[in-house]
Amino acid sequence: MEQIKTEQELGLGKPKSGYEWEAGKTPPGDSAPGRWAATKRVRDWAVLFRSDKGIEYVIHTFPLTEAGERAAKTMAAKLVDIAWGRTAR
Repeated sequence: MEQIKTEQELGLGKPKSGYEWEAGKTPPGDSAPGRWAATKRVRDWAVLFRSDKGIEYVIHTFPLTEAGERAAKTMAAKLVDIAWGRTAR
């Protein structure tokens, strides 16, 4: 299992509010098509699901820290894996 890296670990510095990391989308033919992302907001990191119908759901929030960034990205990636029926990362 490859560990998900933060922007600082990748040498890109601290992400600004509004930064978004796309984790992936639902498989073709899914009954609730959409995409998962981790985004840095003013007060937290949030895991989002954006329905193809335009509705955005906040799945969970994490502290506004580097550990929070990693946790949000990891959760979003696991949700993609679950949607595709893959073993979670």
